[in-house]
Amino acid sequence: MPTSNTYTFKNLFFEATRLCNYACPMCMASSNDVKLVKKSRKQELSLKEIEQHIFKTVDKIGVEKITWSGGEFILRKDAIELVKLATNYGYSSVITTNGSKMTREKLLELKEASNGSVVIAVGINSIEDENSWTRDTDCEQSLAVLALCNELDIRQNVVVAIGQHNLKTIERTLQWLDDHHIPYNRSPYTARGYGREYWDELKFSKKNMQDTIHPALRKHANGYISYTPFFLSPELHDEISSGISNVTVPQNPSIGCWCGTWLAVNAEGDVSPCGILLDDVNCGNVREKTFQQIIDDSGVFQKILDRTHLKGKCGRCRYQFTCGGCRAMAFYESGDIMAEDPTCFFEPMDKTTVSEHEPETNKMFKKFVAISRFADKINEMKVTDKKQKHR
Repeated sequence: MPTSNTYTFKNLFFEATRLCNYACPMCMASSNDVKLVKKSRKQELSLKEIEQHIFKTVDKIGVEKITWSGGEFILRKDAIELVKLATNYGYSSVITTNGSKMTREKLLELKEASNGSVVIAVGINSIEDENSWTRDTDCEQSLAVLALCNELDIRQNVVVAIGQHNLKTIERTLQWLDDHHIPYNRSPYTARGYGREYWDELKFSKKNMQDTIHPALRKHANGYISYTPFFLSPELHDEISSGISNVTVPQNPSIGCWCGTWLAVNAEGDVSPCGILLDDVNCGNVREKTFQQIIDDSGVFQKILDRTHLKGKCGRCRYQFTCGGCRAMAFYESGDIMAEDPTCFFEPMDKTTVSEHEPETNKMFKKFVAISRFADKINEMKVTDKKQKHR
C-alpha cells in the first residue's frame, strides 16, 4: 500500500451545489430531481466548511487547481467569495457553467476574484442543433460566453459530453474548437445521475469509438485532456515527465484516464476518484476525514493508484500506465472499477503490441505539452501574485 507521502493530486473537481436553473435530461448531478436537490441543499458544504475541510487541507496532497461545478456553481450566493478565497489560499479556479448567468459583470467579478487567472468552461455537445436537447439550451448561449471571455481576456475551455446523441457532429464540433484555438476535454456519457434514464440508448460502443470518436479526438492537441484509449509511448512520457507519477499513474502532465491523479467532491462532501463516479463510488466524507486519510483508507484509491491491478486487456497492454482505460466506463458497464475499458477497440496480445496510432499520439502529445505548460505558467504567476498580496 502506498505511504502517505508518495502521491499528489493537483486537481480537485468540486460539485459545490446541485442547484441549477436548467433541467438537462442527462444531468450527472441529478439537478433536475427536485426532492434530491432540496435534500442536498440542507447538507451542502458551507463556505466555512469548504475553507476548513478543503482550502486548508488539500494543499498538503498537492492540489493546485479547483474546478468548480454543479448544478450551476454560480447560483451559490457565495460563489465569488469562494473563488476569491481559493485564490488567496493559492489555488487557481476553473468555473464550469451553463452560461446563463455569465454576464459581462459576472465575468469581470470572477476575473478580479481570481487575479485574472480564472478559466471559464462551458458545455457544447454539438456545434449544431443536437446541443439544445442534451444541454437544455442551444449552443448560442455558450458561444456568446466564449466570445465575452475572448473580449475580456479570460481563458476558456469547453466540455464535450460524447455519446450516441452527437456522433454525427462530433468531428465538426471538435474542428470548430480547434479552429478557434479553444482547449476542450471530452466527457464520456455515463449512467451517473439522470444518465441512467438514457444509458442503453445513448452510451457509445467500441465500434463508435474506433470509427468515429477516436479519429476525431486524436487529431487535435487542444483536446489531449483525460481521454482513452490513449496510445502514448511510455518511453516518451517518461522522458518528458522525468518519470514523475502518482504511484503508477503518470503525471507532469497527467494523461489517459485521470483516475488516480485528481480528486472529486460532491456538494455534500463525499469524495470519489473521478467526477463521473461521484455518488456511485464514495470513498469517504471530508467532514469526517481529511483527504489524506480518505486516500490512505480507501481500497478504491489504493487500487486505482496501482495500475498493475488493472484487469483484462488493460492489464496486459503496452499503454497500461499511459492510458489506463476509462475507469468510469469500466465501472458502469461491469460494476468493477478495475475491469478492462469496454469502449477500447485495441486488442493487444501482450505489452509488446504497439498501436498503429502511437506515432500520431506522440506527435500531438508534444504539442499539447508545450501549449499546456505555457498556459499553466502564466496562471501560476497570477495566482502566486494574488497570494503574496493577501499575505
